[in-house]
Amino acid sequence: MDGLTAGFKNELQLMIYRKKTIFFFAISVFIPLLLIALFHSLQPVLGLFTVSPTYPVQMLEIYTIFLIPLFLFLEIADLFPQEVSSRTLKLALLRPITRLGAYMAKFLALGVAIGALLLLLGTVSTLCNLMFGTSGTGSIDAFGLLKAYVAAFLSMWSLAALFVCMAQFFRSAGGFLVFSILLYAGTKAAPYFLQGFSSFSITSYTGWYSLWLGHSISVTKLATGSVFVLSSLVMFLALGYIFFERKEV
Repeated sequence: MDGLTAGFKNELQLMIYRKKTIFFFAISVFIPLLLIALFHSLQPVLGLFTVSPTYPVQMLEIYTIFLIPLFLFLEIADLFPQEVSSRTLKLALLRPITRLGAYMAKFLALGVAIGALLLLLGTVSTLCNLMFGTSGTGSIDAFGLLKAYVAAFLSMWSLAALFVCMAQFFRSAGGFLVFSILLYAGTKAAPYFLQGFSSFSITSYTGWYSLWLGHSISVTKLATGSVFVLSSLVMFLALGYIFFERKEV
């Protein structure tokens, strides 16, 4: 347990010290601000009142489909293929920590990063709505907003488990990034051509949070979706560790 705790702290520190991580968080702060400025600039021309009390949830769709997956690909590339190619993973395993501890430390640090990014984006979006928003027809309570962001976190962490598993087959960060983007784009497009594909693809659950906002959604459907998301997380996490444990570093 001590090795896992030390490894987790080390992975968090490394993540914080990476320039691309800081840059990504900084850019993420400006996205809600830029969009709300764009909405206000278009309002006199098109007569749109797009910034409603549901703005933080409306922005969540952009976050979970584009922004956070890109963040995941960049971080996973540094956590696994990059460390293999640079031999830093081999050095890390010389410390008093098991492979399972090293693997879980990386995955837990990734989960903290996802949660921190969602918290930052949600806070900025809420502040933008409070300061610049207009009264609209839609509204959402604080509890509903919390449910949406927690559900988004779980779906993004499950998505991360899938790509952590895929990362074990790569020794090049660049190769993994290209593969991840193409795979993600392909799985997002597949439901338009393959009927029923979305029911078995975790990439189709990026908008899963929206189900938790609907009052007409049955408890059974929410429970089924929750079981699928959590089971996908556990399954891909376990498969990723099997490949990680067998990998030569």
